[in-house]
Amino acid sequence: MNYAMFGEWVRDRVDDLVRFGVPRDEAECLVRTLEIGAIAAEADARGAEQFLLDLRRIGTSEMAHRRGVTESAIRKQRSRYLDRDTRLRSEARSEA
Repeated sequence: MNYAMFGEWVRDRVDDLVRFGVPRDEAECLVRTLEIGAIAAEADARGAEQFLLDLRRIGTSEMAHRRGVTESAIRKQRSRYLDRDTRLRSEARSEA
């Protein structure tokens, strides 16, 4: 994520809300909530992508060893990330 561009987008949304008549303090509070959620979601997605990249590179057994968990736990995590990615792509297609 380009945080400079995102920050500009956030400021623009505050200004948009103010133009619609929302008091600036309230608009900033509302958009701050959106900003925090978006950054958290992006960080989570980046972490999932890194997990999958590392898993492809080093394999299930080594990943489990490095994280101190079972191979089954690694496979479950992989499935959760892949299922979530598939669901999100499907939702995006249905909205388009």
